[in-house]
Amino acid sequence: KAEWYRRALQDAGAEIWFGVLACGAFVEDDRVKGVVVTTPQGRGVVLAETVIDSSGNSDVAAAAGAECMYTDGHSPAVQGAGLPKRPLTASYVNTDFTFIDDADMVDRWRSFVGAHRKYSGAYDVTQLTDTRERRRIKGEYVLTPLDEVNRRTFPDTVVRAKSDFDTHGFTIHPLYFLEPPDRDDIYVNVPYRCMIPRNLEGILVTGLATSAHRDAIPLIRMQPDMQNQGYAAGLAATLAVRDGCSVRDIDIDELQDRLVEKGNIPPEVADDSDSYPLAAQEVGRAARNIQDGHRALAKVLERPEASLPVLREAYRATDDSDLRLKYASIMGMMGDNTGLKTLAARVRDTDWDEGWQFTGMGQYRHSISPMDRHIIALGHMEDERGFEPVLAKARTLGPDLKFSHHRAVAIALERIGRRAAADVLAEVLSQRDMRGHALTQRRAVAESTFFSSREKNLRELVLARALFRCGDRDGMGREILESYRRDIRGHYARHALAILRAGPWI
Repeated sequence: KAEWYRRALQDAGAEIWFGVLACGAFVEDDRVKGVVVTTPQGRGVVLAETVIDSSGNSDVAAAAGAECMYTDGHSPAVQGAGLPKRPLTASYVNTDFTFIDDADMVDRWRSFVGAHRKYSGAYDVTQLTDTRERRRIKGEYVLTPLDEVNRRTFPDTVVRAKSDFDTHGFTIHPLYFLEPPDRDDIYVNVPYRCMIPRNLEGILVTGLATSAHRDAIPLIRMQPDMQNQGYAAGLAATLAVRDGCSVRDIDIDELQDRLVEKGNIPPEVADDSDSYPLAAQEVGRAARNIQDGHRALAKVLERPEASLPVLREAYRATDDSDLRLKYASIMGMMGDNTGLKTLAARVRDTDWDEGWQFTGMGQYRHSISPMDRHIIALGHMEDERGFEPVLAKARTLGPDLKFSHHRAVAIALERIGRRAAADVLAEVLSQRDMRGHALTQRRAVAESTFFSSREKNLRELVLARALFRCGDRDGMGREILESYRRDIRGHYARHALAILRAGPWI
């Protein structure tokens, strides 16, 4: 593939610069006019009428001042990454055993050292990290999981992506707390606006840096779709230069016609209009038929003002206890406390179920258990009447329970926000093997970065975060977060720093 690209570029009259890194942007009046590069001959600026950032990490756009989305104080969720060995005869190698922050050079160094030690008997390791999620721009439009599951159409679609929901980790969107897709392929329309940073001119951004919710990325990140998107970006930039206009003002119809002619998108896409807003009748039907799964739920969550009255009525009318519980969970995730008593009773009177453990490869469907879902829904209500059942479950946490249980309790307690939770969380973190997993010593790279360490790190982080936000006890939460702030693994450090900067919630 690399050789095909090299020849195609040569035939097109392009120049290929090896050993060159983009390290900044040349910007005037919020317009990107060039890229700062380092080369074997020194540092300089490549001027351009339109810049395409295909670094996959929005490196140029971020340097130019683009507003970006990345690991923050909301969640440490990130898709698993790897750095594979390079067998001489293999055509495909796929790995997932760690997290890697592409924007953190110490973390990248750590991943290479660790991979060489992990695959000490291999011919070599590859030169590119297997990261599935990176820093993303906030574009003119941010693609959401609800857009994907609702099969939303757009007037400016330039990519028709396809994948199954291979998350390589845990999800954070309320839809996926309730009902994620199965392993069937899902087709997703990706609008042109997702490549345009909302506060910059003269630049398009492609790949994993596309403007999308993190839980939307698994369905649009496959290599063929990334290649088609890159072609669309190159063609759009060409049209902008030809017509002397902004990338925002190109002729979208011409762009789509050319993409149809090339075979990148099907013909019907060029005639699409925006399928939103969903009709209130359609949302109402979905609310009455929630047994239809994630597709019905996506409609319900998209228009809560239309779905909640129907959900409340159906909840009160049904005699089916399981269906009643399901309605209560859905309304809870939407912040409605109509089903609080039902959820509180289930959490209080039912033991822990199986739970979910972070392992990486092949993680499809739910990343939480039914009990976790009920607890998180209680938390989303932010009603103090849900506090005691969740706190009772918190008292039973420990090193032998799976990560999803710890995560669910942490989410609920910090959202309900009672100082009384701090003592219980501190006791949980005082148990064996619950603390001390931050990696601040570089010598520990090989021993502490793979497999089970992710489970322990994530568990410690979410509990410490909830402890800190609930008022802390004896500075334990702050101490743990400070240790992760110095962690050489970039995603943990980013998450901890964002929490500390925001301060306690109580």
